[in-house]
Amino acid sequence: MDRAIHRAPAALIPCPIVRKRTFKGFALLIALVVGGTSCLPQTPSGWHRFEPERWQWQNRGELWVQGFPANGLLAVDPAPDQVLRCDLVNLGDEPARVVLDNGELLEWDLAPGQIVALELEGLTGRARFEAPDQVVIAGPRVGRGLEDAALVVVIVIDTLRADFVTTELMPEITEYFADGRRWNQATANAPWTLPSVASFFSSRPVLDLTTPSGDLIGIPHGVTTWAGAFEAAGFSAAAVVANYSVSTLNGFGEGFSSYLVPDAHGGGDHPDAAWVVDAARSWLAGHQGENGFLYLHLMDPHFPYRDHDDPDRPIPDLPALAAGLRPEAPGDRERLAELYAGEVRYVDRVLGPFLNELQDNALVILTADHGESLGERGCWGHGLNLYQESLLVPLLVRGPEVASGTVDTPVQLLDLAPTVLAAAGVAPAPGMVGRSLLEGGSDHPIVSSTFGAGPLRWCLRQANDKVLLRMAEQPGLGEVARSKMIGGGPRKPGAFAFDLEADPAEENPHALPTRLEDPVVAAFNGSAGRMVPGLQIGLSRRDGGISTRLRIAGEVAVVQAWSSKPIEVIRTGDQLELNCQDAFPACVVAARVKPSPEEISTESERSPLSKPCLQEISQSFLHRNDRVFIIPRIPIFNKSKRICFIINSTC
Repeated sequence: MDRAIHRAPAALIPCPIVRKRTFKGFALLIALVVGGTSCLPQTPSGWHRFEPERWQWQNRGELWVQGFPANGLLAVDPAPDQVLRCDLVNLGDEPARVVLDNGELLEWDLAPGQIVALELEGLTGRARFEAPDQVVIAGPRVGRGLEDAALVVVIVIDTLRADFVTTELMPEITEYFADGRRWNQATANAPWTLPSVASFFSSRPVLDLTTPSGDLIGIPHGVTTWAGAFEAAGFSAAAVVANYSVSTLNGFGEGFSSYLVPDAHGGGDHPDAAWVVDAARSWLAGHQGENGFLYLHLMDPHFPYRDHDDPDRPIPDLPALAAGLRPEAPGDRERLAELYAGEVRYVDRVLGPFLNELQDNALVILTADHGESLGERGCWGHGLNLYQESLLVPLLVRGPEVASGTVDTPVQLLDLAPTVLAAAGVAPAPGMVGRSLLEGGSDHPIVSSTFGAGPLRWCLRQANDKVLLRMAEQPGLGEVARSKMIGGGPRKPGAFAFDLEADPAEENPHALPTRLEDPVVAAFNGSAGRMVPGLQIGLSRRDGGISTRLRIAGEVAVVQAWSSKPIEVIRTGDQLELNCQDAFPACVVAARVKPSPEEISTESERSPLSKPCLQEISQSFLHRNDRVFIIPRIPIFNKSKRICFIINSTC
């Protein structure tokens, strides 16, 4: 890509800032130009989007940009000291000529996929672009450069375990963050990418973003993320993402003006850290003098592991291990751990120089979406595993207003977005439930879950206590998710408690202590128990089974059912009978009722009710024993096409 500065009526002055690279057979320009943020009046950044009402996502393969067709008139009237910045992007498969007439003629010949970044001074009145339909103007914005522009960089290293962020494996990264803040007990809210990233992008609990069938394959329409909050505050926002599933098609592009992400996945073809860092450097070069938010998502050290020093080195088949298709062979654990560590070292070599190039006042955050199992307890990979090696992630923050030190108190990535926004002086987006960790974090329970390709798995972290719930299959009850996970065999359902201080490897589960019963039931009912709009029937009993009968007029369709043992649901006339073989810590059935009930009467073996329970029709019902709680639920899921996927995991 060429960057050209025009001072009318002088000639264009070319200044190359971007390199071409090839990826998967496409000519890929590692250049991202992002607009300002809002229409007039100007945002605090000194920049505003030009004609934002015309902006739409446009793409060619990996590159997604926001803008509009180049052909036509632009009514440009910037102040004397302002410039218009934009990209000309050829999204087609044929060469294209672009002509700009603004008193003098300027011409560009764009190859397929080529981007030319423009900075135009002296434009007044109407400027006319003549270009084929495949050429778009991307990220146009008008403003003036800031002398002390803010920069926020969030770096997510996919699948990076917290215990691998050491001075031995990551010397440059640990040195860079030595003057920053490090949280040693940061927990991901899901053990795989999409639910985890959706949760920390939006600061909403995973199950609040999950469809009733158990799918979570993106951010629902209407949910504002941290990028949207930065956009509203006048920041230019861009993302460079090596994980194809974290895409604009899955809703992650909200708030960004430019998004670079692979358009397919397969084999070992995901781009490595150098691809991400090269694109980040190019974006920064094109956005000097603008407040910027840059999200970088690396796929190293995600499987397939690669030996960057010896590409021909044979690699054990981790997916086959994770799927239970073959037993562990001698040396598998050691070789895979060594390869994983090599990927971590490679990330450090690539990221270290980039970090040291950033401006002194940059706010920089490094974390991961989840960890990885490397044979502990026979567990491999990630996706179905809620043990610490899959949930404990690094969290390091460095910035001008961030005090140095380490924090050993358990925290969660639910609070990540509010932390980043607060450190940058930006207000959180509506609907965010987290709170800045620099201010102590939120009091929301630290809940992690994985759901979709099988029974719900759920855990609660409270200080050094951890409780893991594995729900049993409930054939014929509930909707089926579209996403798939290939597991290495069923694990025993039930409730399992761990003391992480005495048993950090989680090898000795014990019965749930009495003091944790109420916190677990409350946290479960507040997360899984409010996931499905409609009627929620939740029973809890310490020992043995429990039953209840409800008199409900209308059609009842069970959407989900959760228990560690089989649940029986019997519908006879207007009566619904629920039989739970085990209701500890909870047995929950969620159902849709048509028409919405005006009256529900119930009796329980434990505590029968003597009169009907009358509640608001528009609310969701959660019935637990003899009590009915009203939980508001706003359906926020659209039906747009999303990417589905398969994950190999075990444990």
